[in-house]
Amino acid sequence: MLSFDGRVAVVTGSGRGLGASHAKFLASRGAAVVINDLGGSAQGTGADTTPAQDMVGEIVAAGGRAVVNFDSVTENPEGIVQAAIDAFGRLDILVNNAGINQVHSFGPDIVPSIRQHMEVHFFGTAGVTAAAWPHLVNSGSGRIVNTTSPTLIGFPQQTPYVCAKGAIFAFTRTLGLEAAEVGIKVNAIAPTAATRMSDEADISEEFKQFMRDNLPTSLVSPVVAYLAHEDCAINGEVIQAQGGEVQRLVLGFNTGFTSKELTPELVRQHLDEILDPATHVPFKQIDEQDLSAVGK
Repeated sequence: MLSFDGRVAVVTGSGRGLGASHAKFLASRGAAVVINDLGGSAQGTGADTTPAQDMVGEIVAAGGRAVVNFDSVTENPEGIVQAAIDAFGRLDILVNNAGINQVHSFGPDIVPSIRQHMEVHFFGTAGVTAAAWPHLVNSGSGRIVNTTSPTLIGFPQQTPYVCAKGAIFAFTRTLGLEAAEVGIKVNAIAPTAATRMSDEADISEEFKQFMRDNLPTSLVSPVVAYLAHEDCAINGEVIQAQGGEVQRLVLGFNTGFTSKELTPELVRQHLDEILDPATHVPFKQIDEQDLSAVGK
């Protein structure tokens, strides 16, 4: 069994949903976990506890170790990381899960929404990762698990969300190159699961029920746990997980068409070759890549 005894993890946005599922799974395998979520202290909220505090209580009651942190990934990423150092003295695993999703048709007023999604998803991920980086290097086998989305293929009225998730895809792929030099592995999960976010989404009630019945968060967290483990053998990859299906999500190239006398007419003439899926080859894994010709 893959154990996390002696390992310390931060899971952002882990008061509910996928983040809570990831945190509970890691804790059940022995990790000490920082439950990060917005919500502030319980004082003055009208409730005795917040979801994040409830999650900590659940983990501790089951014999695990966990502490709560209410810092924002955008406003104080350093505080999130410091919570792990203060409580447990080290940091080995970072799961970047915090995010938002607002449906917004494209038009003149969409830019603020794009900025907000980029701020939370991309800059939040990058900021917490930057704050965690030296501690993950010191760990000797630091692991980072980012969260992107299967909607990278495109989704109507989701331009802000999908573009932000696309940035995380690129961030994961590129950071993996630097991570390999310092003993860290960086991968991402592209999950589909029934959560509060999906319940509030602009989709049919029938599909929401299908998700509740077939796509539980519990069938995503084991993939996150593997990517977070010292035995993880991949780097710079994006793994799609939904309802028990686990797949590599990639971009790639096909054979296409080549001409040293290229014209728009030749592009039109050879469009079938340029778009031919039969010759498509996915990107190689990070440790197999030859980047010497990139950008030339």
